[in-house]
Formats: sequence, structure tokens, C-alpha cells
Amino acid sequence: MTETDLFFPYMFWAQRESWAAPYSLAQSGMPAPEADWLADAFRLELAQPWAEELPALEGRLAELFGVPPERVLATAGASSAMAILAARYFRGSRVVTEIPSYDPFRALPRLFGADLRVLERHPEDGWRLDPAAVEGALADASPAHAFLCTPHNPTGAVTPPGDLARIAAACERAGGVLIAGEVYMEFAPPAERSHAFALAPNAISIGSLTKAYGLGPLRIGWIVLGEGVAGERDALKDITFLGYVDPPTPALRAGRIALDNLERLLQPLRRFERESRPLLERWLAEMPGVNGTLGPYGLCAFPAIAGVADTRALSRFLADEFGVTAVPGEFFGRAGHLRVSYAVPEATLVEGLDRLTRGIEAFRAAAPENPG
Repeated sequence: MTETDLFFPYMFWAQRESWAAPYSLAQSGMPAPEADWLADAFRLELAQPWAEELPALEGRLAELFGVPPERVLATAGASSAMAILAARYFRGSRVVTEIPSYDPFRALPRLFGADLRVLERHPEDGWRLDPAAVEGALADASPAHAFLCTPHNPTGAVTPPGDLARIAAACERAGGVLIAGEVYMEFAPPAERSHAFALAPNAISIGSLTKAYGLGPLRIGWIVLGEGVAGERDALKDITFLGYVDPPTPALRAGRIALDNLERLLQPLRRFERESRPLLERWLAEMPGVNGTLGPYGLCAFPAIAGVADTRALSRFLADEFGVTAVPGEFFGRAGHLRVSYAVPEATLVEGLDRLTRGIEAFRAAAPENPG
């Protein structure tokens, strides 16, 4: 199969190529933290997850989000949460999503045979998603759902709470739900976080411990249901039973301990924000022909690379000739861009950005006819 035949080509690239070069600026989440706080998590006790650890984790999530436990469903990562919701809602429905976007936002509606409508985000608008455009795409179908990401991957743009509430109301008129991927909301200070489930009764939030906390290998994610769709929990749980039954007990135990240590786990991120983020901001401002900014939250920018139409080819060239990787925009449906991360130590980022600069310049020099 070729990349164009796959539903999720980015993940093949992430596992096979993103770490192939010595300097990787391709990370979408934090590196794994020191594990001393997990000393008790992996004791060799293989109790059934549902006996203790699963309700304990979901109860802690409910406490953190201020909702009853029956509105929380722990999942094997945010990816399974998206697939579970897609299996429940997308068949026979219209689904409105966005571009650029992480592959599953476009792939899951296709996988489940939905009537997919994809709306453009534009850099000249600060990558804002126009709620009026979403309303228009939802208006003549039922059921119709919106499947969005905020803060947005790959640009970091945040959809304002008022816009989310407006979109959720349009979904309600169309007999549908708003599903919001919020895995990057954990980057924001708690007082600045906004969750879809709290803004509208038919809104659903997805989160995880992967991005801000560096705990991707635990595969701990969650679904938080709006008050009006709380009755869907058993139907969603039924889909998890068909897919994998429950997350593993050791991961649930470690996830619960993580939830009690969130502020501690955020300290490496806060250090990168102080030390590494300004370096990427300066590079974006000063690098000729690289046009983009960092969003308020998250680790990544998604600049346009002037004069380069095939950023998949550019990415291969950067890895092979300059030992640096960044994510080609093709994986987000927007060729001509790179997603660049600052989730590395300061010295690594300095060298990585230098290699990226020299590599982009060399690629342009080698292919001056490459259209912008």
C-alpha cells in the first residue's frame, strides 16, 4: 500500500521515520518524565481492572472535572476514545471536521461511511474555525455532528468557548453532538482551560495523559460527557468491550497516581516553555521564507515554507542530508507546511533549528523550480 491508501499514514511515519535522524523536532508531546513517582504503580498484582483501579481512575477524573462519575469513561488513550465515539455516532451521519488536522479527524468519518464535510482553517485568520461555516455545513442534514480539535493540532489555535457553544447548538439542531479533541488543553493553566462538555449538554470532550505529561505509553485517555448525553455511557462502554474490554490494570494504577501528581508532572513542560519556546519563536520570526507563529498552548508551530510545495520530499531531504526531522504538512492535509516542535532540551533545539535552516535553504537551492 502507498501512503495515500492508508487511513492513518502519519502514524506509520511517526514510528518509522520521525526518530530516524539524530535531531528530531517532530514531537507532538512531552518526553517521558522521570518515573520515581511511579514506584508503587507496577507491583505484580494483576487484579481485574474493574474491581478497583478502573473505578478509582474514573472517580479521580470525575473529581478533577467536577462531574458525576457516570459522565466519565476511561479509555485506552485518546485515539481509542475517538474511535469509540466514531463507532457510536458516525454511521449514517454527516460529520463536519476541519483541515489542516490530525489524520483521524478526517479518517474516522470515512472509515465509518459518514457524509464528510471538511472546512478550511486559514493562517490569515489566525487558523480560526468559522462557526458560521460549521453551522452551514450542518444545516441540511440529520443527524449531523462536529468533530473538532481545540487547542488545534497542528497550529495551536484555540476555539473560543462562545464559538464552541454556538457550534454545539448547531449540532443539537441537527440532532447531533459536538466531539472536541482536547488533548492539548492540559498545556493551559487550569484557570484558562475550557472544556466542551461544560459548555453544552450535547458536547463531549476527549483528553489524555499523553501530550502535556509525557505519559503516552500508559495509553490513558478519557471521555467526559455533557449532561445531555450522559445516558450514552453504557453504549460507549459496550464498544470498548468489543474493542479491548478494559485498559490494563498496571496502566490504570499508574494513571491514577499520575492524576494525583499533575502539577509535578507539568514542571518539565514549564521548563521547556521558559527555555526552548523562545528559541522557536525567534526562529519563526527571523527565518526568511518561513511563515508561522506559535499558538498559546502546545509544543508546535505549523509554518508555511515558501517556495516548497512538496514538504514530504523536504522532510526526507532534511533527515537524509541534515540529520533533522520535522513533520510534513501532507499528514495534516496541508502540503507546503512543516510542523516543528520545541519539545527538546535547549541545546538540542539550537542545533536542530540550525540544521533545519541549512536544510531548507539547501533544498530550495537544489530545486529552484519548486513552486511555492
